Amino acid sequence: MSDFRKVRSIMEELISHIRKKVEELLSDKVDNIKNIESASNNSVFNVLVKNKHYIFKIYKQRTWPEDGKLIFINQKLIENNISTAKIIAFDRNDSYFNSGFLLEEYVPGENADNIALYEKKAKDFYQKFALLVSKIHRIHIENYGYIGSGIASNESFIDFMNDKYDQTANALISKKLFGKDNLREIKKPVIDGLHFCESLPSVLNHGDLSTDNVIVDVHGKLTLIDWDNAMSYNWMADISRMTYWMKFMYSEYEYELYRSIFLEHYSTDGKVSNLECVENTYHVLIGLEYLNFFANTPQYENRMVYFKKTVEKLLNL
Repeated sequence: MSDFRKVRSIMEELISHIRKKVEELLSDKVDNIKNIESASNNSVFNVLVKNKHYIFKIYKQRTWPEDGKLIFINQKLIENNISTAKIIAFDRNDSYFNSGFLLEEYVPGENADNIALYEKKAKDFYQKFALLVSKIHRIHIENYGYIGSGIASNESFIDFMNDKYDQTANALISKKLFGKDNLREIKKPVIDGLHFCESLPSVLNHGDLSTDNVIVDVHGKLTLIDWDNAMSYNWMADISRMTYWMKFMYSEYEYELYRSIFLEHYSTDGKVSNLECVENTYHVLIGLEYLNFFANTPQYENRMVYFKKTVEKLLNL
């Protein structure tokens, strides 16, 4: 059998299992299943049942996202009247989908990636996005870190960030991208800088705020999708991750414009201007995570260029 026919046979078997599982969960006949080619990390399919679309996601990692997290977040968003894709099922007990699968309702609309290409539309988008994220950051989560079934893993924010730093550092060292001494030198100023956030409340963080994860409907309403990377941090952590992503999405002019529009319309109990005190520190930490993620890929070099800038700024403070 040729490689092409093998791949086709595997896909046909997979589609057959998806069809069987969806029909079992919805008690109705599946009309069509389409692979979403642009999806990364996990396998994602658009499933049509009686003129209604659903998303079926197959996970590659059995331990991520944490068991219970997505269902818990989905309930919290619905309780707070925040638009979200309603989850039908999240299961890691199926013998065929042994790393787990998710079935959720499809959110109709246009991906914000297409809208944010034009300045006028992008400015309007970041105003609305700031209001949406403000509502999300009002959802309190007990403790910090991995959410699991609703209570996060660590009572101390700094203890969790220590562990998170060491986890990322060890991965980079094992890949021989950094030496131990380099990462030890950076760790102290990073953790010292994050002490600024110790008094901030632990809130729901999406963990990947970007236009790629926002759907805009025909009325201009925004829905944030893909909560796999959600954690319990403070508001600064989530926004810093967004501004880190924006550095690689926009020109310097666009970055400054859209960042300022977002912060102008974002609201929190504290001072939004305080983000300036710790944003670069977060960018160092986030930069390490991305260097690990993009190891041996073309994206690694430009991430390294920006990482060096943020470290230089951190060490010179």
